Amino acid sequence: MKQCINCMTRLPRKEVTEVAWCALCSACLRVVADQMKLVHDRPGGADVQIRQCGWCGVARSCGAGMRTRCLVCLDDRSVPDPAVQGNAQRLELDGTWRENSEFLAATTVKLRLAKYFRPGWTVLATDVHGLPWTGYRWLTKSHGTWGRNDETGEVQRLKRLRGETTLLYLVRYGKVLQFGRGTEDRVRAHVSQGAVPVLVLSAPSQQVVVARDRLKRAHRGEMVSQRTPVDLFEALPDGLDVTDRFLPS
Repeated sequence: MKQCINCMTRLPRKEVTEVAWCALCSACLRVVADQMKLVHDRPGGADVQIRQCGWCGVARSCGAGMRTRCLVCLDDRSVPDPAVQGNAQRLELDGTWRENSEFLAATTVKLRLAKYFRPGWTVLATDVHGLPWTGYRWLTKSHGTWGRNDETGEVQRLKRLRGETTLLYLVRYGKVLQFGRGTEDRVRAHVSQGAVPVLVLSAPSQQVVVARDRLKRAHRGEMVSQRTPVDLFEALPDGLDVTDRFLPS
């Protein structure tokens, strides 16, 4: 017997369909049959399609001809994942279980997209194994992150840029705080995804790495409630405050 990841109904294998890396029953499949609209078909000849959710507008990459669904949206047949609700409680989210789940999934997508930001490109879509049901990635399977060249219109798979890391940053996405390390482009990418810069410190790369790792151990990850005190200066006492570079002029 297999279990539908959306409604948790246990069914014989022949009665489930693989959708977005997971098993869905026929009833749940019908709910989202027309959810995803094709926007890019096999860009550059790759065996990949980019589809956009007609409910919320978020796009995802998927294998050509494969069934998929939105990375963020749940539906009326969805049931809560206890692990996701545990994360929502830790982050002190006060919405319904579905609102919390969709918020965490949307934030996960924004964080993934921000990692691929580069000047002259628009990041279009990514693929995160486990969304929307788990609220976070649980395996490394992915059809990649794709972007469009702003000058030529070319759509291609993007690779993460490995620039020198000199910044320790704290930004706010709605009701949660996200801290991390990266270049100026990384911070600007978070801002382009809707984040509000709280504090950005500049320091030698190795000091920033040590400070970020210290914060991760203290807070059990890089995402915390907006009411959680995250002291970047305690972790990086010699950091130079450069937050003004990322605030609206």
